[in-house]
Parts: sequence; structure tokens; C-alpha cells
Amino acid sequence: MTRKKQMHLITRPFSHVHNILTALGFAERAQRDGCVYEIMFRDPITLKDYLYQLPAQTATNGLTIVHLHKACFKDGGDIPLSAIEAAAQMMAEVEQYLASHEPKEAGKPIEEAMNGRMANNEEEVKRLGKEMASMPTNSQVMKSGLVPDPIQ
Repeated sequence: MTRKKQMHLITRPFSHVHNILTALGFAERAQRDGCVYEIMFRDPITLKDYLYQLPAQTATNGLTIVHLHKACFKDGGDIPLSAIEAAAQMMAEVEQYLASHEPKEAGKPIEEAMNGRMANNEEEVKRLGKEMASMPTNSQVMKSGLVPDPIQ
């Protein structure tokens, strides 16, 4: 019985994908149809390095599609079990980090944010005025022998 390999794609902003993969040790290499992120795995017994590749494509909208299902060792020969296990563990981390991206919430439009008001309503302005009137001025604070707060 053969199992079909499921397509597993993750789409995230390029900066997020690039920062995550380079932080995990991958190096980006450009290709004609996108790019490939590469990382070397070393077998401690044979002391040979094995190149592992993770293909990605950046769409016109700026999002990068990471083809997790196409990740593989470049040389298909005999890959030691230690390298295969290390690659599987790395791919689990990659998937976890890439999946954790939370989209940013859209901010208020500039017209709404720059409304020229510091308080929401007139009652709040009156309350703040009364609160400020009860506070001592810097000269009153210095007369009492204290040092005024320069931030206020």
C-alpha cells in the first residue's frame, strides 16, 4: 500500500519566513522559480555533511509560500538515520515557528486617530482640569523643600 504525500504549504510574509529560517540556521539561495533555504546536517559517525533543502516561492502580494512537503536532502543516496532524524526535528520546529505568526491588527485610520482631542468627552476634560488644579505647581513643591518631577 502506498501513501500519497500530502501537500503541506505555509503562507506567511517574506520577512517572517526569512527571519525564522535564517535564525534556525538556513541559508537562502535564489532559484529561477523562487528560492530554496538550505541547511547542512552532519553525521557524527561518518563525519559527512548532507545538504537539506526547503523550497519557497514569494508571490506578487509579498507573501511567501513555504513548500514543507518538498523539503528533502539534495543527494538522494544513503542518508544516515541520524541526519534524517535531525532533519525531521528541524522541520517540526520550522513548522511550529512559521505557524505561530499572528497577523497584525489594522490600526485606526489617521483621520480617526488625529482628531485633535486629548479627552474623549467634555466631562472627562472637566474631571482632568479639577484633578490638575488640586496638584501643586513646581514652585510650590520647591518652597516645601522637595525636588519637582521634571517629567510633569
